Amino acid sequence: MPRDSRLWMTFPINFWMHPKIRPLSDAAFRAFVEMNGYSRMEDLDGRIPVALAKTMWRPKALGELLKNHPERPSLAIEGDHYVIWNYGEHQETRAAREARNATNTANGKLGGRPRKTQSVTDSVSESEPNKNQSQRSESEKDLTDVSYLPESRPVGDARADGLDELTGPVAGEAKAAGITDLPALRTVLAQTVGGPLSLRAALELAQAITKRAVGEVRDVGAYVAVACRNSPDEVRWDYDRLDLRVAS
Repeated sequence: MPRDSRLWMTFPINFWMHPKIRPLSDAAFRAFVEMNGYSRMEDLDGRIPVALAKTMWRPKALGELLKNHPERPSLAIEGDHYVIWNYGEHQETRAAREARNATNTANGKLGGRPRKTQSVTDSVSESEPNKNQSQRSESEKDLTDVSYLPESRPVGDARADGLDELTGPVAGEAKAAGITDLPALRTVLAQTVGGPLSLRAALELAQAITKRAVGEVRDVGAYVAVACRNSPDEVRWDYDRLDLRVAS
């Protein structure tokens, strides 16, 4: 079957359940989807002229998107453009497309894609648990194994790394939540979600993960580490649901 050559836009399969998206009116939801599609078609990288947007979508719908989160709304205004939040995280940007085309062109001159030393199937089978294992509740696993939780790495500049937060409210909240080494836990969580996390974001994500536990969690750090190892998709779901991405 030939590959579909049309342009595509991508969203997480459950994005309509996101706390910022679910309360939107039908008109605002449609405007958000159409704005992503229009920006992709026209290579706008998530930046749509305000004057143009107002002719294509209802002002009330645009207004909803501008205020559906106090700090990270789906839409913002920068100068005379509407800017879609984290557009490059979900849709292909012009720079990414040009880089992909350049790679394809270079590979074509070499006779196709370079050979891989390891198949994708082999790589996945070695690094990911089987489906049945990942679907089991973490409460059924041995949560006393903390070998997956790394030691806190040495820090040269505590303020730059956010570790000074440990002397503030986040330190007390982490202690109350039963987390003994939040910086180390943050490292594990950041590796799982594929993006940087502040200490507070790591704390919120860890608490969301432990809320799913069926029984009592004796060691929060170990529990979260095992969840990252065996159920990374669920961890990333909490990460997206809580909208913990660091603004670029």
